[in-house]
This record gives sequence, structure tokens and C-alpha cells, in this order.
Amino acid sequence: MELIPLAGEGALPVALRSGRQVAKPDTIGPGRLLHQAYSITGRAFEKALGRAAHKAGWGPAATSGRIEKAFGDDVRTRQSRLDNIYDSFRGSTTVQNEGLFCALKKDCKKLLDYALP
Repeated sequence: MELIPLAGEGALPVALRSGRQVAKPDTIGPGRLLHQAYSITGRAFEKALGRAAHKAGWGPAATSGRIEKAFGDDVRTRQSRLDNIYDSFRGSTTVQNEGLFCALKKDCKKLLDYALP
């Protein structure tokens, strides 16, 4: 990689450029059509796989949905569950629904794994 200067207003003074050369889509040659076919097929496969994963409950959107669902729909329910979790951390009481609490911890960890590299 090498640093190259950028021109223009509001641009950063330098940018990183990879040593790899990327083929232009209008390049003439025997591999151009194969490259285009692989690119189109790959994008379609990636999109279908993403949709299937979302429907199966994988990914950050599904995980955050499960976290929201675990706290309930109404403000009082959410507050009581938060109070219950807070009291369990202080050691004054135990969590009433241990299975829900374990699933919530697992989903929160998974959501952080999605967010952090």
C-alpha cells in the first residue's frame, strides 16, 4: 500500500491505495465475460443467503428483535424486567425467569459481536 495525495475541497490530504490492480468492466479479453458472470451470480447468491439468514433469525436485526421481545411490549413490563435484572446483579434477589435471562444475555453478547470487529 502507498499513500497518494487527493485533490479537491473537503477531501482528506492523503488516502491509502492498494497495490492490487482491479480489472475494469470494459476490458477486452477472454476472462471478461466469465468475470461478469461470476460477479452477477455472486451478488445474487449473497442476496439470497442474506434473506434466508434473516428469515432463520440470524443477523443483527433478528437478534435485536429478540432482545426487544424479551423485554415485553408495555412500559411497566419492561421496567419490572429491568428492575429484576438490576436486583439480581446487586445480589439482593434472583432472576425470576432464569431461561429468559440466559437467552437475553446470549443475544446481547451476539449483538455486541456483530457490532464490534
